[in-house]
Amino acid sequence: LIRLAAPGFRFRFHPEFRLRSLLRRRRMAAAAGTARQAGAAPRVGLLYDQRMLAHAPAGKKEKETPERLRAIWRKLAAEGVTSRCVGMRAKVAKEKYIASVHARKHVDLIRKISSKDSSDLKKTAKKFDSVYFSKGSSESAFLAAGSVIEVAEKVAAGELSSAIALVRPPGHHAEHSKPMGFCLFNNVAIAANYLLNERPDLGINKILIVDWDVHHGNGTQNMFYSDPRVLFFSVHRYDYGRFYPYEADASHVFIGDETGRGYNINVPWEHAKCGDADYVAAWDHVLLPVAEAFDPDIILLSAGFDAARGDHMGDCCITPNGYALLLTKLLGFAKGRIVMALEGGYNPESIANSVCACAKVLLGDKFTLNSPEMQPFESTWRVIQMVRDELKTYWPVLSSKLPENVSLRSTPSY
Repeated sequence: LIRLAAPGFRFRFHPEFRLRSLLRRRRMAAAAGTARQAGAAPRVGLLYDQRMLAHAPAGKKEKETPERLRAIWRKLAAEGVTSRCVGMRAKVAKEKYIASVHARKHVDLIRKISSKDSSDLKKTAKKFDSVYFSKGSSESAFLAAGSVIEVAEKVAAGELSSAIALVRPPGHHAEHSKPMGFCLFNNVAIAANYLLNERPDLGINKILIVDWDVHHGNGTQNMFYSDPRVLFFSVHRYDYGRFYPYEADASHVFIGDETGRGYNINVPWEHAKCGDADYVAAWDHVLLPVAEAFDPDIILLSAGFDAARGDHMGDCCITPNGYALLLTKLLGFAKGRIVMALEGGYNPESIANSVCACAKVLLGDKFTLNSPEMQPFESTWRVIQMVRDELKTYWPVLSSKLPENVSLRSTPSY
């Protein structure tokens, strides 16, 4: 066995990852050398624009509010992170780029929605699942989509080593023809399509999309379900279809279609309370070995933080440094070119602390993981085995046996 994790934290790896771990460390060193001059700090882009605060609910019952972004920005400023990053402002996305993944009727709806009066806004919103509209919705949605394009382009071009796009409304639930789940446009999908089809000169031929939001990224999955250029990985609460978005295609058996079979990976938790150990296990035994084989050119991270400890929407238990460790493990791929695009996360304190921990990782800061519990659930081990069995035909690296005699926690009772 070997040990590899964040400074101050140890996690035991299965022997099958010895060679890959060594390769990753070499690739991380190589990436550092190509992305910046020796001794220089990483150039981390940080996009924040107050115009995206204009998308705001009329009442107090909505969870997706402008305060989410304000809390993050206050935390990053207080910790000195904002001054260490390359500040960026949002750009409005061109309609043709949005229309590359969304139906024209859908694009027109979002463009015109803010011109309606209050009663029409409410009436239109009721036609969709968990969506609200306001006078600032149109501009915010176009800015959010344009922002992720902007940062992804600069990271792909090598102008930035990595970037964080603090955007709202979020995107990963938005489908081809409809908004859904607080999401109006699918920001990450739009950026991925832009890199693959609009900017071939940037050399981005394979994209890994990692969605660690506590909810399944249904919209993103559907947009790339038959596309082998995009490896989509979503780890989420599923609860046998009883957790939002309440759809069967969040199951582990949905692995892609046609030439995209094997390129869609769902790790569906069976219950709440999953935390650092469960996510680290999913990384080590599913995501990392497949990512090594896929060898992406860039990573787009649908960074929802509603699986964070303290966020009652997800009722899971990832700590800020747990997120930091997950992100650290991804830095060994794609020369460290990672774009974080904000998705969910509805406890202002939890989301602010989690984003801050991730920003510090991208800036090169060290951290120590002092997780109260580093035993995965029994159900986690079972889900991981099911995922591996479903995908091993497409990814032979998943054919080996999982470690035995692993200390596991019992499934929580309710």
